[in-house]
Amino acid sequence: MQRLPIIEVAIPVPLYKSFDYLCDEDVTIGARVRVSFGRKKVVGIVLSHKDKSDFKSLKSVDEVLDKEGILSAEILEFLFWSANYYHHPIGEVLTSAMPKNLRLGKPAEIKKARAFDNQIGPAEFEITSEQNNAIETILSAKDSFSGFLLHGVTGSGKTEVYLRITESLLKQGKQVLVLVPEIGLTPQMISRFEKRIDGTVVAIHSQLNETQKTDAYLMAKNGEASVVLGTRSAIFSPMPNLGLVIVDEEHDGSFKQQSSFRYSARDLSFIRAKLANVPLILGTATPSLETLKNVVDKKLTRLVLSTRPGTTVMPEVSLIDMRTQSAEALSLPLIDKMKRHLNNNNQVMLFINRRGYAPVFYCTACDWKAQCDHCDSQMVYHRHINRLKCHHCGVEKMPDSSCPSCKQSTLKVLGYGTERLEENLESHFPNTSIIRIDRDTTRRKKAFAQHLAQINSGKPCIIVGTQMLAKGHDFSQLAFVGILDVDVGLLSLDFRATENLAQLLIQVSGRAGRSEHKGEVAIQTRYPNHPIFGYVRQANYTKYASTLLKERQQTLLPPFSHQAMICANAKNKTQAESFLNEVAQLLRSIDLPTVEIWGPVPGVIEKKADYYYFNLYLQSVERKALHRMLNTLFKHVDNIKASGSVRWFLDVDPIE
Repeated sequence: MQRLPIIEVAIPVPLYKSFDYLCDEDVTIGARVRVSFGRKKVVGIVLSHKDKSDFKSLKSVDEVLDKEGILSAEILEFLFWSANYYHHPIGEVLTSAMPKNLRLGKPAEIKKARAFDNQIGPAEFEITSEQNNAIETILSAKDSFSGFLLHGVTGSGKTEVYLRITESLLKQGKQVLVLVPEIGLTPQMISRFEKRIDGTVVAIHSQLNETQKTDAYLMAKNGEASVVLGTRSAIFSPMPNLGLVIVDEEHDGSFKQQSSFRYSARDLSFIRAKLANVPLILGTATPSLETLKNVVDKKLTRLVLSTRPGTTVMPEVSLIDMRTQSAEALSLPLIDKMKRHLNNNNQVMLFINRRGYAPVFYCTACDWKAQCDHCDSQMVYHRHINRLKCHHCGVEKMPDSSCPSCKQSTLKVLGYGTERLEENLESHFPNTSIIRIDRDTTRRKKAFAQHLAQINSGKPCIIVGTQMLAKGHDFSQLAFVGILDVDVGLLSLDFRATENLAQLLIQVSGRAGRSEHKGEVAIQTRYPNHPIFGYVRQANYTKYASTLLKERQQTLLPPFSHQAMICANAKNKTQAESFLNEVAQLLRSIDLPTVEIWGPVPGVIEKKADYYYFNLYLQSVERKALHRMLNTLFKHVDNIKASGSVRWFLDVDPIE
């Protein structure tokens, strides 16, 4: 009797192995198959054909879903590298790289192919000599892997460099992959590319419906899409004619996935470009320290855009010392500056990185504060819905009318969020349009695009927003930016806090004065003598970053060492901690003296959604030693008799 051929299949389960099945049909590597796994039917990916199996009895494949591979050999190699580096189960990595419809086994067919109808126009302005140098340098490396840092001050025309290089590569039949950190940046970037690109531009991000995501993925795969533009998951787009990878705002933490498969799209862009043998551009005004170290180590070539095109100049930055101000949120000098710019028919923006009405709801008589019952965090008051909300677990409740502790009617709010700031501004500027942009006002589909259209109309208005506004937006009529409540970043325990704050301040400041107006920026602070502000006022991020790099080198913190974090959580505090104690004991028994082990220690927020979080940190100046230890851990971790209620995960190169 003839034996059926055997295929190796990766299945989306949290197990670090693949499974063998019998299959009587011809099936391509990278194709999807429907198989029985336990009591369920699941969709897996074919990894190889085999003559024999180590499994004793094999089930047969229920259905072959694809005639040709949905994942090409190139993408499979990239995904295997990613799974290996982040020590994540291969089945979960492969399926997370595909749109949901394909994961569910739906047909790989384009439902609503977008007609190519770009209204192409020429570039509207002459490029500078610096832009021209960057374009020529990158294009001269077009047929090999080379990494470039396009380090341009805010408003210096990095997008124009991307566009001109893309135009050139598309004429040679290449495809271009562009990654942006936030969904909010995608429409603006897409419209810029569509105005200039003679080809189809598709978007890949989480706000598209499942059909749109599948269509974009398949158009990229069959070469119909000339440009794929998306957020971090777009790094896995199959592009047979890939000619260039661009990561815009490379410093942004949003490129790091913070759940399940915890990859960094920025870091993976190196591997994607290397495997495809194409150039990589990392663009930003405020490079991450990791990227600057890569420049020092000659892994990246730095191309500088030091000025804004034409007559546009960098904004003037001043400080407002809040120690001399009686107001809690809006100082008198800030209000005066806003009035002056609004009277000149310009737009004004206030940045505060806190949504809601007020971060503290408390009793003035006994100091009781509204805490979340499920997390170690305070409830934030949202006035428009009259609810207290936890921004960690999402729980909401009605505020009490009297203090639950002392029963007095002495409850008040303290501090400011975007909502309260908007209300405060209405009393100072009753006849001015106020546009609030935060997660609450942009929940509705297209809400963000509508806000941007209102701003881009150019009419005088006050824009109030959170970090969503700090990234890459180009508001031509915006003349003044006020930055509130930045001192939190100066007092943080996180060693990356000042790097992130400097990036944020320079990025937010860079929104001002992008046309003929000379922009102005005012920062409210109680620590005006902190050295960070001197560098921000001179717009000299590079100098500040080099002082931070020296500090990190002395303390052997990343990027001069490599970290991994093992996080365990459980509803029973002791179980989570004791599991990590056993993991630490196992790790310390591995003879790798170059790897330091710290902890376990409670998470920054120890209790979230009724689960207690503990972290164990590993650090080494040798990346290989760190990964060797992690490989050994995964071989033996099943021997640790953890309670079934303990959940744990590994985060390689954590940023939080």
